[in-house]
Amino acid sequence: MSLQDIASLGKMLAQFLALFADCFHGVKGRRLFAAYVRGQLSELQRKNVEAIALKQGVAPRTLQRFLESIKWDHDEVLQRCRKVIVREQADPQAIGVIDETGTAKAGKGTVGVKRQYNGNRGKVENAVVNVALSFATATFQCLIAARTYLPEDWANDTARRKKLMFLTIFSS
Repeated sequence: MSLQDIASLGKMLAQFLALFADCFHGVKGRRLFAAYVRGQLSELQRKNVEAIALKQGVAPRTLQRFLESIKWDHDEVLQRCRKVIVREQADPQAIGVIDETGTAKAGKGTVGVKRQYNGNRGKVENAVVNVALSFATATFQCLIAARTYLPEDWANDTARRKKLMFLTIFSS
């Protein structure tokens, strides 16, 4: 790759990120979104918030606050991503792949945690299960949706859900 090719990649990334700019409220949100994406695309070995922030010249707490509390239109970002995928990866042989992923959990406070089958470890244990939908062609695959499976006892426990809703609203 020539230096000119590499420079054009930065311009292409800026054009791509501009597709989502209005999904983030304020200049600060857009700037932090771009820094986070550049960090995810960087050569960093460990892509945690602190490492990304330092690499991008952003205070780590500022980037952490962006990820946890800056308002943005999550659903609109997902819709636009899906439109880009459909436009760029159209293939009559494309398929949707549904898969679950379990994560072992020790406590009882995480949303959806329960003694249930954890496919990652091949056993019944305290776990959270997420269900994912991917788009796949012969040469491309991409996660397009994911949701936490909510066990029946969580779904039927109004007090537990209200407590979590209260904590979510007042922790941001």
